[in-house]
Amino acid sequence: MSGKPTGVVILAILQLLGALAAMALGALALMAFLLVPIFSIFAILALIPFFIGIIGLILFYGLWTLKSWAWLWALIVNILQILVTIMDPINNIITLAISLIIVIYLLMPATKAHFR
Repeated sequence: MSGKPTGVVILAILQLLGALAAMALGALALMAFLLVPIFSIFAILALIPFFIGIIGLILFYGLWTLKSWAWLWALIVNILQILVTIMDPINNIITLAISLIIVIYLLMPATKAHFR
C-alpha cells in the first residue's frame, strides 16, 4: 500500500462507491425521464444525483490523497446525502448505508487526525 492507513483507504473506496451509485441513479432517472416525453421537464431533477456523484468523485480524490479539506467536505456531503436519502423513498438504501459508514468513520478521532 502507499503508506495510507487501511481505514482511510476503505473510507475513500466507500466514497467512490457512493459517488458511482449516485451517478448511476442520476443516469437511470435521466434515461427514464427522457423516454417518457410528458415528464421530460423533470429531467433536470435527475441531474441532481449525478452532480452529487461528481462531488463524491472529488471527495474520493481528497480522501485518497489525505487532503485536509476532504475530511470536512466528506462529512458535510455525506450528512446531506443521508438526509436526502431518508426523505426520498425512491433513493437507494445502499447509498444510505455507505454514507452512514463514512460519517461514523470520519467522526472517529483517529481518522480525523490523518487529515490535519
